[in-house]
Amino acid sequence: MIQIAILLLFVVVIPLLFIWEIAFKKHANITSWILSVVVVILAMVLIWATGPWHIVSIYLRNIFPLLCLVACFVGYQRIIKPLHSKNRSAQKSKIVLPIGLIVFFAVLNVIVFRGYYTYKDAVDLASPLRNKSYYIVHGGASPLLNHHLTVKPQNYALDIVRIGRLGTRTVSLMGGSTLEDYAIYGDYVYSPCTGEIAVVVEEFDDLTPPNMDTKNIAGNHILINCNGVEVILAHLKKGSIRVKVGDFVTPDDILAQVGNSGNTSEPHLHMHVESGGEPNTILNGAAVPFTINSRFLVRGGKLNEKY
Repeated sequence: MIQIAILLLFVVVIPLLFIWEIAFKKHANITSWILSVVVVILAMVLIWATGPWHIVSIYLRNIFPLLCLVACFVGYQRIIKPLHSKNRSAQKSKIVLPIGLIVFFAVLNVIVFRGYYTYKDAVDLASPLRNKSYYIVHGGASPLLNHHLTVKPQNYALDIVRIGRLGTRTVSLMGGSTLEDYAIYGDYVYSPCTGEIAVVVEEFDDLTPPNMDTKNIAGNHILINCNGVEVILAHLKKGSIRVKVGDFVTPDDILAQVGNSGNTSEPHLHMHVESGGEPNTILNGAAVPFTINSRFLVRGGKLNEKY
C-alpha cells in the first residue's frame, strides 16, 4: 500500500499539481507564464517517459499530456496585463528559479531520450510473446529507463509484462495478492530465434509477491545459442519448460511459460542477449543490444500492440 501511495504521488498527484499551476496561477507577464509552461512541460515529459505507468494505468500516460495542453491554453487567458514596476531586480530574481529548473529537467530529458537509441549494431529477434499486448517495464540504453544498466552483461535487457483491461499489469488497481492476479503469469514464451538450447534450469518455485529469491537471480531460465550470441529468457514458471539441452528451436516453438521464479518482484519475462565470456553461462559476457521485429524497445514501449 505504501508503494502504491508513493507511485500515485509521483505519476498522478505531481502531474495534476503541475497542470493546476499553469492553468490557474495568475502570472504577472508573458515571460513568467512562458517560463512556467516550459518547466512544467519538461517535467511532464520526464514523468511520461520514466513513470511506472503499468502500475497505475498506462491510459493515464497519454491523458496527462492532453490535459497539459488544455491547461496551457487556459493559463494564457489568465495572464495579468503588464504593470510598470520600479523594482526591476525583484522581477529578475523571480526568473532565476524557473531557469534553473529548466536546465535541470532538460539535462534529465537528454539522458532519458539518448537511451531510445543504441549506437552499436543490434541483433534482430522475433517476439518471445505472441497474440496479446505487452508493455516494456525496463528497457533502453539509459539508466533512467532501464535498471539493468547497472549490470553490464544485461545492459540492454528487457522486462516485459502484459497489460490487463484496466491498463495495469494486474487485474486490480491495488496490485496482486496471488500469481494469477498478474496478467502475464502463465503466458507462453516462444523462441526469439533459430538456435540450439544450451542451458535449461527448472528447479525453483514460483514465489508470491513480494517474496524474492535473491540467491538464484534468473530463477528458472533458458539460454539459447543463436548465430554467435546467447539469448537468455528468465523467471520462467516451474514445470512449464518444454525443451532440453541440445534441442534445435525456431521462432515457431513454444519453450515455456512466464512465471515468477528467482530475483523478481512480480511475474514478468526477463530477456537479454550476451556474447563472449564463459560459454553457456549467464551474466558472464558482453551485453549485446537487440531489437524485436526491428524495433529497439524502451520503457513504455509496446509489444504486439493492440491497445
